[in-house]
Order: sequence, then C-alpha cells, then structure tokens
Amino acid sequence: MKFLQIITLISVLFTGAALAHSDHDHQTREQIGWNMIAQGALIIDARTAKEYADGHVKGAINIPFDIAVTQFNAMEIRKDRNVVLYCRSGNRSGKAFQSLKAAGYINLHNAGGFSGMIKAK
Repeated sequence: MKFLQIITLISVLFTGAALAHSDHDHQTREQIGWNMIAQGALIIDARTAKEYADGHVKGAINIPFDIAVTQFNAMEIRKDRNVVLYCRSGNRSGKAFQSLKAAGYINLHNAGGFSGMIKAK
C-alpha cells in the first residue's frame, strides 16, 4: 500500500512540473524575453553601434557580441544577473550568449532578433 502511495505522489509531482512548464514552452523566445524584461532583466543589444542608433529596444545597452565578456567584466555585471540578449536575427546574440555562458554568466536568454522583439511586444 505504501508503495502505491509513493508511486502516486511521484506521478502527481511529475504531472505538476510538466503543467508548470507547459505555458513557458508555448511562448516564443521574444515573449520570454519581454517577460524577463518586465521583471527587471538587463537588455543587451548585441548589434553594431550603427544598427543600435537606427533603432533599439527601449532601455537596451549596446554591447556588440564580440566584446560582450570584456564589457560585462568592465561594467561589473553580476554573473547571476538576468540578461536578455538580442541582435538582428538571433545569431550574434547567440554568440554573445555562448561566450558569456562560458565566462560563467548563468541567467541569460537569447530573445532573437530586434524586429521579432518589436512585433512580440
């Protein structure tokens, strides 16, 4: 009898965890980015200075992807800070994501491209 109760409890826990993640799984990466921004995440535009000057997400800091780790260190950004990265298509923000992750930053999200971010808002 005790075995059946344990199995039932485990089943309920796994089902609850799956349901808790189901909403998150259906969101686009842009929507996840906006949710994180609404909760105070740092916004990083990983494009060039010219691209940034032509338009960017309000509150975003321009840090080109190839100097992300150097700039994060220089700005003393905490390694556990929530950070949303974007660029034109998600490629450069993905490269910044990978280099920052390798440098020990843990709460990163690649929200994709600028136009997708604007459309998803």
